[in-house]
Amino acid sequence: LRTTVIGNSISRMLQFMGYKTVSINHLGDWGTQFGKMVVAYRKWGNPEEVEKKGVRGLLELYVKFHEEAEKDPELDEIARATFTSMEQGDEEALALWRLFVDISLKEVSRVYDMLDVKFDSFLGESYFFTRTDELISILKEKNLLQESEGAQIVDLSEENMPPCIVLKKDGSTLYATRDIAAAMYRKNTYDFDKCLYITGMEQILHFSQWFKVCVKIGFPWSKDLVHIPYGLVSLEGGKLSTRGGNVIFLEDLLHEA
Repeated sequence: LRTTVIGNSISRMLQFMGYKTVSINHLGDWGTQFGKMVVAYRKWGNPEEVEKKGVRGLLELYVKFHEEAEKDPELDEIARATFTSMEQGDEEALALWRLFVDISLKEVSRVYDMLDVKFDSFLGESYFFTRTDELISILKEKNLLQESEGAQIVDLSEENMPPCIVLKKDGSTLYATRDIAAAMYRKNTYDFDKCLYITGMEQILHFSQWFKVCVKIGFPWSKDLVHIPYGLVSLEGGKLSTRGGNVIFLEDLLHEA
């Protein structure tokens, strides 16, 4: 809700001031959490239940995975391996991933209609993981890649930051890899004057790191990347947590309001 409302408000204000804006919903439709979902669905999923409950059914599986992984840490390893197999083209796992994304998109589209929010683009992370090769080539060319414990990193010690991990030791991509690839795509596609990222303040380090990698590469547009962070919402008993099942569904909140 915060990302959507703040982003939409900023977009409308900029349009009012005469700027041309492009609203992008960068869907988090890729990453190890989908390895977890595939494992959970294979172990405990019921197609009829998931079909009937939609996103709530997927959430139940996600929460169950984390509960079980606390008792059996090997599940996390299986999830990581499953995600790597997805990046390598495992069609059975990808079919389940497409099912999860379709269910989620139906849900979010309905909520965006309630909020009267429109997006110009719904390109998610999955679109960019196949576009990370150019970035890796550039980093190698500039001698910015280093190996650390089997992973490929960009050293940011001069900037007093932890290293930016670009490839895991199994060769799979991370948020930072995909975010830089997405920024490169957006510059080529839209030739932006400013590229604004509206996310939670817990991601400040993440954005600082990959913005700095763009500076090190020498992208002239790296100065035009702006992170706009917002704070946390807490409930009695702690902050909201998807993996812990401590969530409020936006649709319920809007109906109640």
